[in-house]
Amino acid sequence: MDLDLDQLMQAGLRLPDAARAELATRLLESLDAADAVESPEAIAAAWETELNRREKELVSDPSLGIPAEEAFGRIEKDLAARRSAREIRR
Repeated sequence: MDLDLDQLMQAGLRLPDAARAELATRLLESLDAADAVESPEAIAAAWETELNRREKELVSDPSLGIPAEEAFGRIEKDLAARRSAREIRR
């Protein structure tokens, strides 16, 4: 089955939200994978930079933070949606 980009887009837009999110994630990851030639040290340095940025942001405006319980709830909800999307594909 050969689809052109417009047909593929239309088919993708008809998917349920969780499946569309999974598709988008996989497409973005495939782009990231093509560029993922960084060393573990470079990745660690990038994370350190990001963590420092986030810490400064939170210290300057504590209202940006959310309780850990809420953050974990969001993560659990996202993981459940991803699992559901994978089950839909099977």
